Amino acid sequence: MTDKTPTPESHPPADDATVAGQGARSDNDPTASFSEDFGHDDDLTTISMSPPIDYQTPFSGLKPYDLGRALVGHQLDDVVLEEFVGGGGMGAVLRGRDTVLHRTVAVKVLSTHQAGDEETAKRFQMEARSAARLDHPCIARVYYVGENRGLRYIIFEYIEGINVRDLVAQSGPLSISDTVSYSLQIADALTHAWQRSVVHRDIKPSNILITADGQAKLVDMGLARMHEVGATAPANADEDLTATGMTIGTFDYIAPEQARSPRDADTRSDIYSLGCTMYYMLTGRPPFPGGTPLQKLLSHQGDPPPMLAELRPDVPAPLAAVVGRMLAKRPEQRYQTPADLTTALLNLSDQLGVIRPGLATTLIPSIPKQPTRVERNLPWLAPIALLLIGIGLLSLFWHPSEPTTDLDAAPLVTQQAAEKARELSP
Repeated sequence: MTDKTPTPESHPPADDATVAGQGARSDNDPTASFSEDFGHDDDLTTISMSPPIDYQTPFSGLKPYDLGRALVGHQLDDVVLEEFVGGGGMGAVLRGRDTVLHRTVAVKVLSTHQAGDEETAKRFQMEARSAARLDHPCIARVYYVGENRGLRYIIFEYIEGINVRDLVAQSGPLSISDTVSYSLQIADALTHAWQRSVVHRDIKPSNILITADGQAKLVDMGLARMHEVGATAPANADEDLTATGMTIGTFDYIAPEQARSPRDADTRSDIYSLGCTMYYMLTGRPPFPGGTPLQKLLSHQGDPPPMLAELRPDVPAPLAAVVGRMLAKRPEQRYQTPADLTTALLNLSDQLGVIRPGLATTLIPSIPKQPTRVERNLPWLAPIALLLIGIGLLSLFWHPSEPTTDLDAAPLVTQQAAEKARELSP
């Protein structure tokens, strides 16, 4: 497909910004065979992404932020790129218009210097497929992954909202109820991912979007290990720590074991990062905001963060305890699964009177049923039943003493009586 600069008349107006549901590619698209149901592995999009012949495109060598701005007005397959949304070490994110389905989508474009590496490209595709297996209302859904004109990209759900980093920067620390509600939704999303062996590896405020109706959405699911340093970012952007070909986290929110070895990251690493994010929600700062990247990493390894009560006295002790356990240095001392964390947050919401958000994965404990009349009388019935059982057992093994007859002597007595009778007879 050749480059195409759209005019306002070349594509219909945008519909609702928040898009839900499945997508499809055009029937003559040679790069993919698409199924609408992402719920089963066999139904995932099948991608054929052969390496492009020449990666020297007009976008070669551009930093992610420059790449995003340069792509506005161009088209990738059926998607017209309308607006640059943001960028990071991995690449650029743009708002696009699917000209086939007439819906708004988000498009993540891999940086050109990464797209030229076949190993990175394969991992990019594999991670996208892993993310496409997830179907949860609090996770941005992946629709399609493809390659066009030397650019590899992912098309996913476009969410109209604000990320937690910007929300706190604009309005200050969040309320107790909002913190618990948003964190509970993300914990539920992580439970869904954990049940499917997917680890996010980059939980942070900028990866959690909040919609106008209060729904929390987790983005970049399964893609974070692709980030690299090198983007020209705003002053308040997160600092990314990377190794060749994979991200090992973000300095302000990375788990200790993940910083030591990216391969050691598991779902408990996500729990630690979510704990750091909750700390940010409540205080407006990460646990270790100062110092160099190395100093931050060392602090995550061995320093306790300032007590929440010192920075915000109105934080309830039970909430501080939950966050404290999430921030334990050793993984085995944290909540062991997102399901455990979700249960703790559900109990916390009950204690604090926070309205529970709708959860898609975790079962909310049922309301205890009212006892029946028999159940109410059990305290009285139990002693009576024990007494009756005791009487029954006693009757089986105990009998009163009765006169007995000596059976061996009986024949002798009878014989003597017979002899006496013969003597008296005439």
